This record gives sequence, structure tokens and C-alpha cells, in this order.
Amino acid sequence: MAIKLNEIINLTNDEYADWTICLNNANPEGIYSFEQNRTRLMEHISWHKTAGSKTSFRSIWTKYCLQFIRLDKDSKYDQWLFLGAFEVDGIITYDNGHQIYNLKPIDRFQNFAERLIIQYQKIQGPKQAKISTSLIETIDVVRILEKKYIRVDRKFEGYDHVSIPFKELKDIINSKVDNWRELLWNVNCVYLITDTSNGKLYVGSTYGKEGIWQRWRTYVDTNGTGGNKELTKLIKDDPDYAVKYFQFSILETFLNQDSNNEQIREREIYWKNVLDSKNHGYNDNL
Repeated sequence: MAIKLNEIINLTNDEYADWTICLNNANPEGIYSFEQNRTRLMEHISWHKTAGSKTSFRSIWTKYCLQFIRLDKDSKYDQWLFLGAFEVDGIITYDNGHQIYNLKPIDRFQNFAERLIIQYQKIQGPKQAKISTSLIETIDVVRILEKKYIRVDRKFEGYDHVSIPFKELKDIINSKVDNWRELLWNVNCVYLITDTSNGKLYVGSTYGKEGIWQRWRTYVDTNGTGGNKELTKLIKDDPDYAVKYFQFSILETFLNQDSNNEQIREREIYWKNVLDSKNHGYNDNL
């Protein structure tokens, strides 16, 4: 027998009048995590009325709300990710007339935020942008994830087809996607970072026992700099620079057991010369 939502949430009947369940269709950007882009996700779930509209998208009259987001923006699956509990502290109106709810996160149920997935068949249209809290007695819990949900759609199609935006690379590394982790762990490489804003290039290489995974994880941990002096300057001026503009590609791979550091270093120099990444990129040496 499926577990019902209130077996997890445990609201009492007396509390129902204080809460609203809010259902949000997925946003066009496919953002499901506050860590991924907190500002955009809050903007999405807080929406009350569009500028110039005579009707509101959703009216929340209760003091608190439970916010959910649909897990698929195209196929419209009936599974929803719990984003957390919020206090509704009035409405914010912008100069152009656009309105959002002033939602303030609260700690209650925070342990389940971005981990709890429910099943609910929503009727399309604004009438079910919110539903009665009493339905928590009937809504099925699909599962509770071990870690916060990260959506990774990109398939691994071969080392010679790896060309991935840093934003997606972060998701893959942080969620430890098994197929990517194992395949990138097993080889070292000469890699290329392309700055899509200006076409500048950076050529690097990997040597460690954990292969490409280890080195690219360093980029994720350092917000895209990897410890490189020139890249650090960019990130210092704009912390989101790598997420917006960096593209990671593999130029050449070497099986860990069949390669040595000197061989990889020679190929790195070769690619730096071919691409002239010192004069037309971010490499400061050969």
C-alpha cells in the first residue's frame, strides 16, 4: 500500500485551515533546485499576477503554503517535487504592475525539501494551481530521495562527443551520475574550455588516478576556475561567468593504465600550439 503524503507531513486537522498546497508546472529553464538558481525558482513559485492581467494566477489566503513543482515540463508527468514550506507574508507589486507573493522559507519539513516526490493528477488550468490541504490524506508519496533532486538529461555518447556546458557539468558532478562518473574516471585526457562569449580557449590536461572526473570536479568545486590564474580573474568579476559561458570538451583521451604523464603533457602542448590558446585564449604558458 502506498504511503500517503500526510504520513510524512503529519499536519493535524486543526492545521489544515492555515496551509495551502501549491502546484507549479515546470519552468521553461528546467530549474528544480534552489542551489541551481534560487532567484529564478523563487520568482517562478511566487507568481501571483502578471503585469496588465485582470485576474491572478493563484490566490493564497492562508498563512503558510507547501510548494511543489512538476518534474517534467514537456510530457507533463503527474509527479511533483516538494520544494519546501513557506510563510506567505503579503504581496510584492513591481512598478510595471507584476505581482508576486512574498514567500519566506520556514524550517518545518525542510528535511524533505527537494527530496520528496508525490503523485497527483492535476487538471490543467489555473483552478488547480493550488489544491485543498485535506488532499494530503489521499496523495501518494512516490519516493524520498537520499539526496536533493538534480535533473540530468544528457546521455554519455562517447568521449569524442563530450562538449558540455559548465552548468550541466556541475549537475553531473554534484549528483555523481553513475555512468558519467565511471566513464570519466577511467581515462585521462587533453580537454578544452571554450568561452562562448568571446571564443577564447583554454587547453588543459588530466593526470590523476581518478582521470577526467577528478580534474573536472576541481572546476566544479572552484566555481569554474580550476585554479587557473586567467580564469580566476573572470570569476572574480562575475561569480556566474563560468555557468553562463564555459563549454567543456575532450580533445584526446588516454586509458589510465596505458598512458603516462609525459605523453599527456606532450599532447597538451601540441593542442595549445594547434589552437594558439596562449595568444588567443586563457593559457599563459605552453
